[in-house]
Amino acid sequence: MVQPNPYLLGRFLDPVFALAVGTVSYYAHERKVGRAEGHSLNELVRKRLERVRAGKHVGQY
Repeated sequence: MVQPNPYLLGRFLDPVFALAVGTVSYYAHERKVGRAEGHSLNELVRKRLERVRAGKHVGQY
């Protein structure tokens, strides 16, 4: 009988942990390498949230 793989933190917490680790590692890479003005992760997320708050849908520009 095959047993399922054990979870590191839990069934639902593992994907959240993976997203957090990926985001933090990208943020660290971005700070190390640098990006053009207006294209950093923080600025892109801020622009997206402003569009959502303004009532524009995700696909509209």
